[in-house]
Amino acid sequence: QERPSGPQMSSAGSASQLSNGQQSDSGSWSDWWSSPSWPVYDTVEGTTRCLKFFSSVVSIFVSFKLTPVFSGFGSVSDKRQEHMNKVCAHRALQLVLSLKGYYIKAAQTLCGAGVFPDEFDDVFAVLLDQCPKEPFSVVKEIVESELGCPMGQIFKAFDPVAVAAASIGQVHLAFLKDGTRVAVKVQYPSVERFFRMDVKMVEMLLRLQGMGEQVEAVIRSVEEQFKAEFNYAIEASLMRECAQNLSAKYSKSVVVPLPLDATHPALKGLPVKTLCTRKVLVMERVDGVPIRTFTMQNLEAFAKSQGTTAKELKRMLRKSPEELDPAMAKKLLTMRPVSEAAHLMRIAGVKLRNGVSRCLRCSTCGGVGARGMTAPKPVPLNGPRIARLLFEVHGHEIFHDGLFNSDPHAGNVFMLRDGRLGLLDYGAVTRLSTEQQLQVARLIVAVAKEDDDAVPDALFACGFRCTNMDRRLALLLGYVCFHRGPHPDDMNRIADKVGMPKDADLMTLDEYIKGGKIDQIENFPTLLVMLQRCCMVLSGVGMELGAGRLSTALMLRPHAERCLQRLGAKRFWK
Repeated sequence: QERPSGPQMSSAGSASQLSNGQQSDSGSWSDWWSSPSWPVYDTVEGTTRCLKFFSSVVSIFVSFKLTPVFSGFGSVSDKRQEHMNKVCAHRALQLVLSLKGYYIKAAQTLCGAGVFPDEFDDVFAVLLDQCPKEPFSVVKEIVESELGCPMGQIFKAFDPVAVAAASIGQVHLAFLKDGTRVAVKVQYPSVERFFRMDVKMVEMLLRLQGMGEQVEAVIRSVEEQFKAEFNYAIEASLMRECAQNLSAKYSKSVVVPLPLDATHPALKGLPVKTLCTRKVLVMERVDGVPIRTFTMQNLEAFAKSQGTTAKELKRMLRKSPEELDPAMAKKLLTMRPVSEAAHLMRIAGVKLRNGVSRCLRCSTCGGVGARGMTAPKPVPLNGPRIARLLFEVHGHEIFHDGLFNSDPHAGNVFMLRDGRLGLLDYGAVTRLSTEQQLQVARLIVAVAKEDDDAVPDALFACGFRCTNMDRRLALLLGYVCFHRGPHPDDMNRIADKVGMPKDADLMTLDEYIKGGKIDQIENFPTLLVMLQRCCMVLSGVGMELGAGRLSTALMLRPHAERCLQRLGAKRFWK
């Protein structure tokens, strides 16, 4: 069976609001909450799972701490410490795999976040793209049950081996009866029930700690997330809407695969009305290579220039602010944007070097001169152009369509054979009302123009709240979240206004933002969380592509200004 150069993986995400006319399904949060099974069976099983988790974690922790004592050593060498970390990491991984559900999702979130030792991150990395897969017999049963007919009536070929697996479902490649190439995402059995059960246990524990008000907001957010995350039909409708929104202006630049729903022409002649149901999502297959394949080249080149390896650089970047090397941190934070012309010169240099290398290999007298130049280097992508295109597309989604992907990471962007970008995974989307578009547009323009008086007002208008409504904290967060991160130039410029020292290191800055030195954050609304996440991911992809450190506010400013003009808002900048 023909396989693409890279698997099409579209993991479920969240949607802050359903499409117009979308009705709540029978498996919604409220139905589950009021179901007769929850108060009895699910409570018992959920409590059992929770107790198993905590008792196992305590066991792992105790054995980890007591090993040096019983081995007769007062201190542990680095090599022995690494071995102990690996042993505990494998035990923790087996625990997570046995419980599945929310525990896998939590482990994925924490992996690489600097929470665990490096050995834990290495062991848990398998959860990022290759979670445990269900056997084909289970997949077949789910697909036939959801579609209401034998698979043979729909598919000419169906690869029984999943090409990718996440925390909620796995993806198979297939061909329809007419030869249409598709990717099929299948949700694991009972995964929704386990997720809801586990989240309810977390809510209960948080309430016991007196966090009632915060829990209410979290549960509402989780409820909205679950609507799309566990209903592939909703994800399919969001995917089609985003694809249609982008097709008019960006069809020559990007491709969003369409779901095979009731409106797709490939369903003609099939015995079903749609191939997108609650637990099965069939979409067009796009063939290409994830840009992450190319970003590693830039990461390795940068690491080499710093006298280290890409693996060590990644580990260093996962460290907490107090552990991060100040010199390296400053170098990363002060990187300047790379122009497309400069990157084209780099590409030309690599091509020239490869051409000379080929000539020397073919030359009869190139035995000595060809040494060290015989291996051609891979030609890098035009990173600055791709980074700016991604900002352009997402700026259009935010300020024109009001529906944007909040997780456009490098694994979800493919370089296609025709030169276009394939944008996958449109499950994690956020919908903005007209008023929210205006609020966000004012914030982005204020940050881009470095209008220190307007930034706090714009952030408060978006729903940000702190205990004393201190404008200094709003000003600081506005630049950190929506400009260039904690860029030293920005931090020094506003240092006197914020009341923090100049040339503050990351640990000091963290104390002013999260440590309460200025004020305590009470509410950073979902709108800002998803917007900041999108900005952070796009900026990170830009750096991975060799585009340098880009200001998200400057990248999005043209779209924000057009939004204010289009919606008739009064211009507040000169």
